Formats: sequence, C-alpha cells, structure tokens
Amino acid sequence: MTAGILAMLEFALIVFLASVGLSVLVAVGTHGYTLLLDRLAGTEQLRQKLARYSRIASGLGDRVEARKNTAAGAATLLFSAQRQENQLKKRIRELEASPHRFVRLIGQEVQPNRGFELLVMNSSVAHQVKRGERHPFYDSSWARPQPVHVWAIGIEEAKVELDRAFPKTVGFKIVHAAPMAADAVSAEAAS
Repeated sequence: MTAGILAMLEFALIVFLASVGLSVLVAVGTHGYTLLLDRLAGTEQLRQKLARYSRIASGLGDRVEARKNTAAGAATLLFSAQRQENQLKKRIRELEASPHRFVRLIGQEVQPNRGFELLVMNSSVAHQVKRGERHPFYDSSWARPQPVHVWAIGIEEAKVELDRAFPKTVGFKIVHAAPMAADAVSAEAAS
C-alpha cells in the first residue's frame, strides 16, 4: 500500500511540476508576444504623447480656473462701478431738482483778479431736453443758464478762461456776463 501511495504522490508531483512549468512557459510566451506587439504598434510613443497631453490638459485646466477667477473679480468691479454710477446719477438728478443754486468757480482769488459772474448754458443740451432726451455727457441743468464765477483781470480774460473750461465747440455759450457785486465777492471770499 505504501508503494501505491508513493506512486500517487509521485504522479501528483509530476502533474504539479508539469502544470507549473507549462504556466511559466505560457507566461513567458505571453510576455514576449506583448513586447513584440508593443514594438510593432509603437505604444511607447503613444504613452509619451499621452503623458505630454495630460500635462498640457492640466495646465489648460489651471489657466481656465485662473481666468474664471479673474472674470469673477472683473464682474465684481463692474457691478461696483455700475452701482456707483447709478448713485452719482441719482445725486445729479437730486441736485438738478434742488431749489439751491450750484455755482461753478474758475480761477484764483488773488490780486489783481476780480470776480465776474457769467451765466452759461449748453445749446446742444437744451435741444436734447426739448426733444425729451438726455445728453450723453452733460446733465440737463445745462439746458438753462447756470452761474459760473470766474476770477480774472478783466471781462475778456474771464471769457477766455470760461472758454477753456466750457468750450464753445461742444455747445457752451455765454448768456450774460457781469462783474460780481462787492458784497457777493466778500461773501464768496469768506467761504
């Protein structure tokens, strides 16, 4: 009986060794065939291209995120500027409707300069107000004469200074020009 068990063990060992050998032989053959196919198909070049493209794709993704952040910041600034613009336009409308007089000043209050009050209006603003439109650059108050106090040596110099600040070429014109009264000059100098 020991001879039968030994024969079975010997047979099992031979079968085991043969299957292990065959498995190793198949694995080596498969590996060799895979290497042959890799060389024939050029997969190494494809792997290198794939690695390069993945680096490019990740770089582009980073750029897209940076641009999104920049755009979000720009949108915030734009909304802030629009809000400020609307507030300023509202304030201009309030000042236009105000019963108090808004006086613009030009020049220096130094001797020998004297004060002159010029009433100035803008004809293009007046035409647009008549048509019910708003001028793109100037507020509607320029449709009627507005006081401008100019400090200059004489009335002609005052007109020249006014023309520098409010040029005739854009529609400004002087409606009335007169020297300021002495009490108005002293009150303005005190303020």
